[in-house]
Amino acid sequence: MFLLWLAAGGAGCRSRHEVPLADAAGPATTNRAAAADREIWEVASIQGVRVGYSRTTIRRVLQEGRSLVVLEGLTHIALRRFGTPMTMKIRSDSTETPDGQLIACESVIDQGTTPVVTRGRTVGNELQLETTTAGKTTTARIPWTSDCGGFYALQQSLSRSPMQPGQERTVRALEPGTSQISVTVLAARRWEPVELSGKTAELLRIDNTTTLDGQTIRGSLWADREGEIWKSRTDMLNIEMRRTTKEEALRATEPGELDFAWNVAIPVDRALAQPHATKRVRYRVRWEGRNPAEVFASGPSQQVRPVDAHTAEVTVLAIRPGLPGANPDAKNDPPTAKDREANNWIQSDDPRIVGAAEEAADDLKDPWALAVALERAARSRIARPGFSQAFDTAADVIRSGEGDCTEHAVLLAAMARARGIPARVAIGLVYHKQSFVYHMWTELYLEGRWTAMDATLAQGGIGAAHLKLVHSNLAGASALSCFLPVAQVAGRLTVEILEAE
Repeated sequence: MFLLWLAAGGAGCRSRHEVPLADAAGPATTNRAAAADREIWEVASIQGVRVGYSRTTIRRVLQEGRSLVVLEGLTHIALRRFGTPMTMKIRSDSTETPDGQLIACESVIDQGTTPVVTRGRTVGNELQLETTTAGKTTTARIPWTSDCGGFYALQQSLSRSPMQPGQERTVRALEPGTSQISVTVLAARRWEPVELSGKTAELLRIDNTTTLDGQTIRGSLWADREGEIWKSRTDMLNIEMRRTTKEEALRATEPGELDFAWNVAIPVDRALAQPHATKRVRYRVRWEGRNPAEVFASGPSQQVRPVDAHTAEVTVLAIRPGLPGANPDAKNDPPTAKDREANNWIQSDDPRIVGAAEEAADDLKDPWALAVALERAARSRIARPGFSQAFDTAADVIRSGEGDCTEHAVLLAAMARARGIPARVAIGLVYHKQSFVYHMWTELYLEGRWTAMDATLAQGGIGAAHLKLVHSNLAGASALSCFLPVAQVAGRLTVEILEAE
């Protein structure tokens, strides 16, 4: 579900620098500034398994007597989720001046019933953005300065001024579909041999650390002496993009052997009996290379205690009427206006959603009884399981009646907001067949605290078998970047069950 994000961020081996199309199979030795228009192809892999491709075209145009550069990018990802084929397409276009100043941009993320379309234009010292999903259009304005670049700012920076070993540089760039600026620190290391399409080239390894919405993404890229990027890799899921020919990029575009649910499931050391009826479970979580206490959320239902630099204990407490109190150390986290309002993903003002919420709970007044009724109704409204879409909006779900955990979560959040209950989604892990798989559920603000509900299960709240990473009201920029913590830990955690009640 969050791979749409990763695909957009991973489609990075692109550059505005003019290179002849014939040199797509390996670093060129010709004068790259000699050609104007060109096309770049890359192959994408996750954990070493080929999952798709990207194409970038660069064109010089004349608009109203002004020379401009149009960059058009497409990333196509095909994999499986719980055995079901899933395809995502992400288009990221921009119009810029020859020196890289952004004029206008558009990103289209096609991974659900209807696409997510974001259009932007720079006006003075701000970027004005408009995002459209099913039945909802919202606007945003973010500060914009001359040191900010568009979707391809990193590649443009390197092609304009290639780096040398020992140099460092910071690049600020707009991320597709988010209305957010990422900050990437580049550190050039050394020249090293890299195999590309059966040939070996000497490329400069440049390690990079990108910060976006409070999350840190680490990776490396390899560039030639003219700053052209030929390969990149992130530490999230070991996503790799490698420059290739058009024929090779298009060779396999159907869903392959990678199953994004089962391939990143986390096995546990022993079975958890009646997992969703548990009241309290204490886990030990280990993450090689990072501290898991940095990514697991503390709150009313979850306590996180660091053990060492790579280990944390996470205690999960079920919150239901009649059960003992929640985490006493939890910080006060009252709902905001955005936890109550309709947005692009949670269309609580959609007439169908309003009607479903009224029908489900009628004149119930007790907060818990109302929440349970809404949880049950959100489950019943999704009559058919669906894994072919990555992430649909609540308005899409109420019309299609199809989806998985993400669709259950957004629909319950929308129905709750329609009844005046603040709601948000939670993202993390859920116990399933002696392993943890990635999951989304809903949190409702009831009687002064956030209480977890899961419309996928519809058991009247949840037990202690959900491990929470992050929550989001899915408003504005955080709607897609909230999946980053899941991508950070995917395939890299070990979980032990220490005790369970």
